[in-house]
Amino acid sequence: MKFFYAIILTLTSITANAQQLQSVVFSGGKNFVGKDVLQLEYGLNIERLNNSLNVYNQQLSQYGLIKYGVLHNLDISFSYNFSQQQVFVSDQMRRSNGLTNFTAGFKKKISKNFSLKSDLGFSRNEFDNLVGAAQITAISEHNIDSFLAWENNLGLSWGSGAPYANLMYLSGITFTIPYPLDIIIEYYGQYGRESWDNYANLGIGYYFSADIMIEAYAGFGNTNDQDTTFVSLNLYWRLVPARYNK
Repeated sequence: MKFFYAIILTLTSITANAQQLQSVVFSGGKNFVGKDVLQLEYGLNIERLNNSLNVYNQQLSQYGLIKYGVLHNLDISFSYNFSQQQVFVSDQMRRSNGLTNFTAGFKKKISKNFSLKSDLGFSRNEFDNLVGAAQITAISEHNIDSFLAWENNLGLSWGSGAPYANLMYLSGITFTIPYPLDIIIEYYGQYGRESWDNYANLGIGYYFSADIMIEAYAGFGNTNDQDTTFVSLNLYWRLVPARYNK
């Protein structure tokens, strides 16, 4: 899942009209980006799973995502995720392997505060066979006040080649106090036949402009009855049509 990295990026963008676009479209992928708006995302992560005093697994990963607003209430997205797992024994690396996953999906509003998200992904397993994965998620998003947003997700996920589904869940709140600073608190995980994974994290987001944001997270969890710790750094950048400034 997640870890700290340093990134220096110089980006230019078009400032959006606040009356026509959501002022907050980045944190956790909340809300919709807006019709004909293009949003780019990139993240670097690392997670450490402690097996024993002398053995631990470390997973490095990165993701990239392109999200496009087909309508004001319909987004489509395309993403990739590359992860590399390393096993260390007494500070010596014994095994390392990588996995790349490509995903396409959409998010559609179905009522004022509820939307539906679906994704289909493909990757190659350790035998170099192409396998598929899918998930469908119901999302509840509530702007309680101008500075507070609450999101709850509940969905099903079919892993690569798995015939049964895992239950996914997330509950998170975002405080914007004061703008341009966000504080994000999330609890999430998934439950399946083989494991029950739970995670909690604390994040800080900063808006460089209405169209550029960066987030840093740190958290902990439990997977397969083993403790895990992680941190991450994510960057969001959106391109807005010139007509929004008229």
